[in-house]
Amino acid sequence: MLLYLIRHAQSRNNSLPEEQRCEDPPITELGTQQVAHLAKWIHKLHLSQIFVSPFLRTLQTAAPLAEATGLAPRVRVELHEKGGCYSGYDGVGKQGASGMSGDQIRELFPQFELDEPINGAGWWAGKPYETVGQARRRADLLLQRAVAEFADSDERIAYVMHADIKLLCLELVAPQFIVPRNTSVTSLQVSSGGCRLVEYNQVGHLPLDLHSS
Repeated sequence: MLLYLIRHAQSRNNSLPEEQRCEDPPITELGTQQVAHLAKWIHKLHLSQIFVSPFLRTLQTAAPLAEATGLAPRVRVELHEKGGCYSGYDGVGKQGASGMSGDQIRELFPQFELDEPINGAGWWAGKPYETVGQARRRADLLLQRAVAEFADSDERIAYVMHADIKLLCLELVAPQFIVPRNTSVTSLQVSSGGCRLVEYNQVGHLPLDLHSS
């Protein structure tokens, strides 16, 4: 099985200083252009399934991929960014926020499927900020789940996710990576023996003027 880790398109938070960021930003106009190029290229991966984080920026990134491939993305909460959904920043503290509810996601993205129920309190439901240690354990479980679900199959799976959790996953496979660019594609070979890196930070689908991180 081949697992493709795809970072979301540029979000509004990517282009703002930390103190001006919000808890669940949309993608920018540049991000819209990035994902349009990704969607034109995505057929080269011959995907069989798409899983996506419940943040708005990942859902907006996955929507054109769904249209291009004819696949219904599955919203998987554990693909969320390190920290969870929160407001605030290091200088003032970080407070857990709600995240979108299942009904809100279905209203905006009716073709998507929820991998698990999400109630009206939202997918994060105001939980405390996730620590780095907790995020590392989640990254490990993400790869373990990929092995358990798809090892030694012919599946070609995309995880539409975030830079920090993607890096934590890759730390378990090989060390020393730069921050992945927006809409970059990293591929892993997944077998019963574990995960092996095939390609990292591929952005051949983007013109140079659309590169961002």
